[in-house]
Amino acid sequence: MLTQPLWKSALILACVLAGAGSVNAAKKPIPAVKKPIKAASAVNPRYTFVAYGDTRSNPDVHRTIIDLIVAQKPEFVLQSGDLVSDGGNPRQWTEFSEITKPLRDAHIAYYPSRGNHDAGPYYQNYVTEPFEPGGNKYYYAFTRHKNHFIVLDEFQDYAIGSDQYQWLERELKKGQKTAVNTFVLFHESPFSVGPHGPTGMAQRNVHPLFVKYRPRAVFCGHDHLYYRTKRDGVNYLVTGGGGAPLYQADNAALAIPGDVYVSDYHIIRCEVNGTQVSGTVITPSGKVIDKFVFKP
Repeated sequence: MLTQPLWKSALILACVLAGAGSVNAAKKPIPAVKKPIKAASAVNPRYTFVAYGDTRSNPDVHRTIIDLIVAQKPEFVLQSGDLVSDGGNPRQWTEFSEITKPLRDAHIAYYPSRGNHDAGPYYQNYVTEPFEPGGNKYYYAFTRHKNHFIVLDEFQDYAIGSDQYQWLERELKKGQKTAVNTFVLFHESPFSVGPHGPTGMAQRNVHPLFVKYRPRAVFCGHDHLYYRTKRDGVNYLVTGGGGAPLYQADNAALAIPGDVYVSDYHIIRCEVNGTQVSGTVITPSGKVIDKFVFKP
C-alpha cells in the first residue's frame, strides 16, 4: 500500500538518480569527470612552448621560423631578444608585427626579453599581458601550469642589491617554493662560444643566484647560433638563430665537455611533462640539430 502520492515517489527517485545522495556519495565516489582530470594536470602539467631569438635583419628567414613555430602548436613562445635591428624605427616594428601575425592568429602568446637592438618606445607593445605584480614590461614574471617564468632586462640596473636583482631573487625563491619548474629568459648569456663570448656582468650578478635556486633552464640569445652548456649545475641555452646573420663559434675554446654548438637558424621546442623538460632543436628545413632532457 502506498503511503505517499505517486508524483512524490517519482520526484524522490529522480533526485536520487541525479544526485546520488550525500550518504551514498561519501561511501562510493562518482567516477571520473572533469574536476579530477584538472587536478591531475595541475600536479603533473604537460604542455609545449618554443624558445628562439635574434630575429632582426632577415625578415624572410624570420617568416620561415614563424611557420615552423606555428607547426609545433606551442602554447606560447619565449623570445631571447633583438626583435628588430633598430628599436627606434617604427617601420621595422610594423614589419615585425606582420611577420609574427600568424602566432596571434593561432592564439600563441609571445614573451620576449629586451635585446640591445630593441631600445626605443615600441618594444613594450610586444610583451604579452598579464604578468605578475612586482615587475614591469622590461623585467617581469608569469606562471603557467604551475611553472614559473622569469624575464630579466640587462639594460636596466641588475647589479647585486639593485631593485631588479632583489626582484629576481624573490621570483627565484617563489619558483623554488611553489613551481613545478622555473625558467629564466634574458638576452646576453653568462656563457657562450660565439664571438660575443661570456657576459661578465651576468656571470657575476645572476649566475650565483641560478646556482643557488636551480631553475630548470636559462634561455639567452645575443650570439647568433645555438649553444647548450651546463655550468655549476645550471642548464644554459643560447638561442640566437631567428633571422639575424649567423655567427660561428669563435670562442669554441671556452666550451667544456658535453657542450653542443651549431651555427644554424633554429627554434627550441620544449615539451614539459611534470618536472621533465624534453627539448628538440629544429631548423627551418626540419633538421634536428640537438635533443636534450632536463630533470631534477
